[in-house]
Amino acid sequence: MTAFLLQEIRAMLGAEYQDLTQKQVMLLELLRHQTMTINEIAESFSMTPSAASQLVRKMEEKAYVRRDINPADRREIIVRLGQAGQAYHKKMDEVELHLMEKYYGKLRREDLEKLKEINDKLYDLIMKEHRS
Repeated sequence: MTAFLLQEIRAMLGAEYQDLTQKQVMLLELLRHQTMTINEIAESFSMTPSAASQLVRKMEEKAYVRRDINPADRREIIVRLGQAGQAYHKKMDEVELHLMEKYYGKLRREDLEKLKEINDKLYDLIMKEHRS
């Protein structure tokens, strides 16, 4: 099931997002609702700050993210979504809405409520594991 959904998502996203790696997509998801420092990104991905900086640099080149100096601590770099990263999330929202209408719209309300509850729990577990 996951393979079919991923295939459909990739087709709907279009060619402009096909070159994103899984780590890049994960970083875009992490940055969707918060900014992060290079060190926080490194911790999240269990990589060195140097490797995290390289990941961010590649994404910055295509405007998926941008780096700003933290005004409170000029030694620290804050990473946030760039224009292309915001456009990616807008497109993903459209794709998700389409998939909800296409598939989830055929489920009963009670089933949807159970599915949402389970997905929320699973998301929380994954995010906790990813942060530790």
